[in-house]
Amino acid sequence: MSESKRSAGSSRRQFLKGAAAAGAALALNRYLPGETALAQTQTTLALWHGWAGSDNTTALNSVLAGFNSSNKDNIKIQPTAFQWDDLFSKWVVSAASGRSPDVVIIHVSEIPEFAKKGLLLPIGDQIKQSGIDTSKMPPAVVKAADYGGQTYAVPGDIHPLGLYYNVDMVRAAGLNPDAPPKTGAEFLTWAQKLTKTAGGKTTQYGIDLPVNGAIPRWVWYSLLYQFGGTFLDASGKSAVNSPAGVQALQYLVDLNNKYKVSTKSNGNLSGNDPFASRLAAMRIIGPWEVNQRMSQKINFRTAPIPTIGQTPAAWGNAHCLSIPKQRSADHTAQGMKFIKWFAQNYAKPAITVGIIPVDPVAQKSQEFTTSKQYPYYRAFVDTLPHVVFEPSLPQYTQIFSFAKPTPLSTNLEAALSGSKSVKQALDDMKAGIDAQLV
Repeated sequence: MSESKRSAGSSRRQFLKGAAAAGAALALNRYLPGETALAQTQTTLALWHGWAGSDNTTALNSVLAGFNSSNKDNIKIQPTAFQWDDLFSKWVVSAASGRSPDVVIIHVSEIPEFAKKGLLLPIGDQIKQSGIDTSKMPPAVVKAADYGGQTYAVPGDIHPLGLYYNVDMVRAAGLNPDAPPKTGAEFLTWAQKLTKTAGGKTTQYGIDLPVNGAIPRWVWYSLLYQFGGTFLDASGKSAVNSPAGVQALQYLVDLNNKYKVSTKSNGNLSGNDPFASRLAAMRIIGPWEVNQRMSQKINFRTAPIPTIGQTPAAWGNAHCLSIPKQRSADHTAQGMKFIKWFAQNYAKPAITVGIIPVDPVAQKSQEFTTSKQYPYYRAFVDTLPHVVFEPSLPQYTQIFSFAKPTPLSTNLEAALSGSKSVKQALDDMKAGIDAQLV
């Protein structure tokens, strides 16, 4: 899974291939989600999700197979994987014709949009009746599952930002890999010592900070809250050009243009990987890159994102499980049984996908804590109390779009690349976001 890659354009052939790989017995256009395809005693529930990567789908299907074979209610989960943007568009079209899936895995940030469209079922009462205990989950993610006074989802995981660093490069620079940077000053010192030049040319950078794509947005959002800011003000308007917003963006711009310790890489270029090529010694990204870095045989470690401002904060998002509105409510109870089981058996997909389960049963399970990935995931577990989510807005996918240029993304890029001043970029960003919020 990569939160920075929501590509559009899944073809019907790709979908059918993915469905076959997932072990789906029925094509989408043959049966309505929720219809019983086998014996009358078996309930088949359609699960739609955006974990479309092959490893992610394999891990998820393995977990689902365990549920299908072990549950005593004769419930069968039939999964279908989409790219995220395709999932959203297909869901809207299917709902219009009464063909919504029975369960969906989405992000908490998308709840307001689909709740406002009337596509999600409020499940607060069902959560209580099912015995799912959200009181031991991080409060921020539980709150993020609410919209308009109603609860629409059960959180499954959180995936916050953290710091990755190459141990060999850190040691070669005379730094201690056992004491990663915790403050803005320490982080800058590391970035400067890890930057090398030869013949007037930079041969190694301290940090890989792209000027475009999702990563600069996530890093800036983290620093916005570290400096005491918020994305929206009390009236619901954008507050991105606040003093905190300026401080956050100026710090990143200085890494690029004043201290010249950042790659200023193209975050939208597939295959561009300065961390893997040793062009950059540090990288700020989420836990979903742990398996990739392990497979690359990089000697790396992870740490919480440094506190550049006054308060620890790290951008994060969360996958959650929701029940779409149906023509019939017959399958809601069965869907809730699956959701409870899945939340408590989240360890296996979490390990493979690179996400941190929030249900204590899964997070503290031996399967998760003794995995070979856990030493890297531990920094992200420690970050959970400091996660800040993007605001719950019906316009979320427009303001925070991955696939399309937005006032947020274009103005961040303009500032980071040096084509606009920090003040001008943030003033223009505010004007554009306020227009989207109307």
